[in-house]
Amino acid sequence: MWISGYSPHPIVIFERHDEQVKTIVTVKETTELQSTENVTVGGHTVLFLKTPENCELYWDDQRVGFEIVVEYICELFTSVPSLFVVDPPLLWILTISNTRLPAVSVSSDMTKEPLFEYLPLSEEECVYLLKSFNSSFLSLSTTFPEDFSYTGSFGIHESVNINDGSWITIDNLISIGETCTTIYLRKTKFTSTDFNLLMKSWFNHKVNALRFLVVEADNFGTDAIFAGFEDELITVEGTMVCENYFGQTFEFPDDIKVLRRDDGMIATAALHSIGPCISIWPNVDSVRADEKGWYKLLPIDNL
Repeated sequence: MWISGYSPHPIVIFERHDEQVKTIVTVKETTELQSTENVTVGGHTVLFLKTPENCELYWDDQRVGFEIVVEYICELFTSVPSLFVVDPPLLWILTISNTRLPAVSVSSDMTKEPLFEYLPLSEEECVYLLKSFNSSFLSLSTTFPEDFSYTGSFGIHESVNINDGSWITIDNLISIGETCTTIYLRKTKFTSTDFNLLMKSWFNHKVNALRFLVVEADNFGTDAIFAGFEDELITVEGTMVCENYFGQTFEFPDDIKVLRRDDGMIATAALHSIGPCISIWPNVDSVRADEKGWYKLLPIDNL
């Protein structure tokens, strides 16, 4: 079951993978259609219309109605949504749950043909998405306003993917690393100096949620990332391998140098196809346990 706000009306979708059958429940404002009938949902009697495409429920207040419908369906089928797909102006859908959300995908509105360009979110929408909820996975395929800046805290996410990272400062990245385990950032303006500042913060026991970071950026050198830490670097024999939220694996070169801090945790950096990558490991022993040091990223206990 998943929830979509990627249309004029919020919908709940059930999908049976074995038969590839979808049942779609849509909530709309009250209608005067003559072919409707009355049904009771969660103790509320509302108008119902069955169409070839979906089941439509009509409420005086679409938002209130949708929240009641989702709660009713979850209780009826002892199930919870596994995915939220939303875009403006239906971002309020993300508020229907008081617990951590599963996977969340947010897109910007697009201009009409022939351009089909993404419209930037409002500053209010951006701030809401950055701090107002927690999730297992958050993907922001959105465009941020020009000159957008943010100094607040971030939500807690096992994995976060921000497609437009042009507004993200090093202070933002450090703050994200305090609450997010896996971070993917595209279209950033970061330099090796910024990554060096990130490593200094980590070495001083900040950004403690961070385990894996990939950034789209140019002109990076791993030596510059660890500048000033020459006496703290050690060499790890063998191949270090990380497994991310989606089960994808990332290998680090043999005999790579890693930065070890006083609690035994280690950090390493390498260049991948998209750009520089940093991975945090519990300790050297977790790497040397096998011929290849597999390390699957898991939620951080203290989040």
